[in-house]
Amino acid sequence: ALLELKEQGIPVLWRPFHELDGAWFWWGKGGAENFKKLWVIMYERYTDYWELDNLIWVLGYSGNGRNYDDWYPGDEYVDIAGADSYNDGANGNLYTKVCEVVGDEMPVCFHECGRIPTVSQLEDASADWVWFMTWHTDHITGHNDTDDLNEIYNSEYVITLDELPDLK
Repeated sequence: ALLELKEQGIPVLWRPFHELDGAWFWWGKGGAENFKKLWVIMYERYTDYWELDNLIWVLGYSGNGRNYDDWYPGDEYVDIAGADSYNDGANGNLYTKVCEVVGDEMPVCFHECGRIPTVSQLEDASADWVWFMTWHTDHITGHNDTDDLNEIYNSEYVITLDELPDLK
């Protein structure tokens, strides 16, 4: 499927092994060194062997915020980095921790959240996530206040799909 997307000129935000530093998925249970080896093996197989140059490699930390440096495979293997957290708010501490690893040149995203942060929370935390994502249906309506959703999606602070340029 990734080759089909490449042939059609479609870029893919590729986030394998999400919440990598947690011990709840097999890819994190072996520790940081084994994870980095696994990431590099996948990266080289997909880019060198399969020639998938349409993948944007997204590294996804968990919200535990521990030892992010230890789990980082290196700038040559990562295009975007970020973290997940289901704690309310902008999670500025996670944003800062990811930035401490990848610097200020790489985009940093809030991969998964339950409650979408408000504009004021994002501004107060100085958390300039390039995107945030909550799960669909019940996670949007059950975890988020309608007024807060209307505010953030209509704010100048947030770019929504209808505001993106046509890049074709």
